[in-house]
Amino acid sequence: MTFLSLVTQIGGLALLWLACWGASFGMIRRGVTYIEHPARTSALFLTFSMPVVVLHWPRLEPMMSKITAAPLVTLLLAIALTLTSYAVVPGLLRRPEALIARHPEEFYLRMDYRYLVPKSFEVLFQQLVILALTLLLAETGLSVMAVVFAFLGIFGVLHLPMLLVIGRGPGLSYGIASMTLAAAFPVLILRVHSGFLYSYAAHWFVYTIVAVVAWVAWNRGATSAEPPRP
Repeated sequence: MTFLSLVTQIGGLALLWLACWGASFGMIRRGVTYIEHPARTSALFLTFSMPVVVLHWPRLEPMMSKITAAPLVTLLLAIALTLTSYAVVPGLLRRPEALIARHPEEFYLRMDYRYLVPKSFEVLFQQLVILALTLLLAETGLSVMAVVFAFLGIFGVLHLPMLLVIGRGPGLSYGIASMTLAAAFPVLILRVHSGFLYSYAAHWFVYTIVAVVAWVAWNRGATSAEPPRP
């Protein structure tokens, strides 16, 4: 692969990434959100996923044809734990209305089942870009650690617009969390059999963990702030 070909293909992935998120945030600002309009949001991410698959199918196909049972079980377990959490947590804890009001763009905080459908397609789009980018970099002969460092640099640049879109505080938090996960994705993809499925499962399930932790932390804080009862 020539340097020009590598830059062109990475640039294409970057443009798809930025265009997809630009369209997504544009829809959200017009009231077309993950929860109020899950079908339209899902269609958006599916639409942007298709060119990634078409353009990179020759390198994606070998990964897709060697799926084993273990990562599928892991994904199903993540789904089961998420559905259980969505069913149980709202019944045990008070809904963090103030927290949700402060961060209306963080739809996972609502623990609404409708969110899970478009989120699945969003993570699919992200993981397809991540998979294609990881394989592209690996084809150049880079070591796994070099791919990880390259990934961190690329993702750092791609997430800079988040600071302008959702604000400095949430944008920095989102960027740090994203880059932490980004360091693990290439290792899973390149070193673990069917690792892209583990990568998808981890990426998808982390939002459940964050939601549960946020609900628990908010309830503890709200309880400690209440005046003592007689």
